[in-house]
Amino acid sequence: MKLSIGLLAAAVVAIVGGTLFGLAQRADETQEPGAARKKVLFFSPSFGFRHEVVTRKLTGELSFGENLLKEFAGKAGYDVDVSQDFNDLGDAGAYKRYAAVIFYTTGNPPIDRDGLLKYVRDGGALIGIHTATDTFHSPGRCGDAWPDYVHMIGGSFKDHGPKHDQVVVKVEDPASPITKMLKDGWKIGDEIYLFNNFSRDNVHVLLSVNTEKTDDASLEGHHMKRGQDYPISWTRTEGKGRVFYTSLGHDKEVWQNPLWQQHLLAGMAWATEKK
Repeated sequence: MKLSIGLLAAAVVAIVGGTLFGLAQRADETQEPGAARKKVLFFSPSFGFRHEVVTRKLTGELSFGENLLKEFAGKAGYDVDVSQDFNDLGDAGAYKRYAAVIFYTTGNPPIDRDGLLKYVRDGGALIGIHTATDTFHSPGRCGDAWPDYVHMIGGSFKDHGPKHDQVVVKVEDPASPITKMLKDGWKIGDEIYLFNNFSRDNVHVLLSVNTEKTDDASLEGHHMKRGQDYPISWTRTEGKGRVFYTSLGHDKEVWQNPLWQQHLLAGMAWATEKK
């Protein structure tokens, strides 16, 4: 079902209210002549912990994250469809509509797993934000763990501390277009993930926590120790496709941070290059 993001969408919301909760909200396919816009899907169903940033109201309105991503990515030249319905990725053909699929997911959504693997390996793009690593790593009510996904996204969620104190970020690849907006020593407060099933041999790390410059109280509040390795963002390739992941994005304040938005958009541009 296709819904315009203009007056039609507003009218439908007014009429059917909460019935829109599980439906994909698709961008208007009409583009300006000559515009090279890319269509992406922001996929954010929760089959585990539901994060506030992707929680929709019972009236059917889009979540904070959905609205904001449609806004800033739209200005950057993307047409953003949004969905919290696993049926929207229920068959292999669904992926082919998009230059990238962006996951902000938890648990094991019952999507077409083989379709996602084939899509990426054939040249598609997978972009993970924050909870995308808290997905498919252990058995759940909707299916078994999926090691191929964990390998493809680059790791799996292990733990996080109770505090969202500022950490000092180390820019490990300052030459990357995905990090050029960030200076080494950038400070940000967010929920910092710790990972299982992670190897630097499997990914290209872009950002990590500088434990030498982050204060002791902040390290303790994030369950981190000085001198250990805590990656934040990375890229990798899967067949002909590209994967970009940033663990930042729990807090609404981070979503509203222009530098984080630029970091995410640059990752989207890299992952969808020549697609």
